[in-house]
Amino acid sequence: MNLKIKGLSSLLLILCISLTNAVSQDRLAEDILEKLSNTTKACTSISIEFEYLFRNKNAGINEKSSGRLELKENNFRIEMPKQLIINNGSTHWIYLKEMDEVTIMDYDPEDEDAMNPNKLFTIYNEDYKNTYVQASSVNGERMHIIDLFPKKSSSIIKIRLTINSLKSQINILELYDKNGGTYTYNIKDFKTNLEIAPFTFDTTKYTHVEVIDLR
Repeated sequence: MNLKIKGLSSLLLILCISLTNAVSQDRLAEDILEKLSNTTKACTSISIEFEYLFRNKNAGINEKSSGRLELKENNFRIEMPKQLIINNGSTHWIYLKEMDEVTIMDYDPEDEDAMNPNKLFTIYNEDYKNTYVQASSVNGERMHIIDLFPKKSSSIIKIRLTINSLKSQINILELYDKNGGTYTYNIKDFKTNLEIAPFTFDTTKYTHVEVIDLR
């Protein structure tokens, strides 16, 4: 009987320690995400150079590219070798360079499925569950790895953030979709508080561009 009691006590102790550690890790993740969000919101503008990788083993896809992201308030510009995306908070432009075609559409910032990179840098909110994975080192700098899981059904089932501990900046961003695809953004250069060109697509600068206006 005593052995059973001791065994039960040991099990309860282990469960209590595990629960305490889990709560502590959750709080650590929340603190890191809140600091990341506050640091980003304090910037008047952000310019990021990134390397982009898309992999899907099931579909045999392994793509690599690079690009630049500019953010200011709710506006953003993403430029990659084959496309240019511009958003001024109310209008969304997608320019396909090889086709010389631009699609223009209205943009609703309240739409949960609407793409806005700002959401990824201020993702500390009640829409995601977070899990602290581990601390690691990248090029001699301490990083925190945190997984985010959307509470509502979404095409993205997990987001993994690798966050620079000292700078409170995202170093690696990974998105996992429900079809087995992984989108990885390795941030190569991160600058803040720069002068940035207006967020609009000037069709007069593109002589033969085909305009598809869906507004």
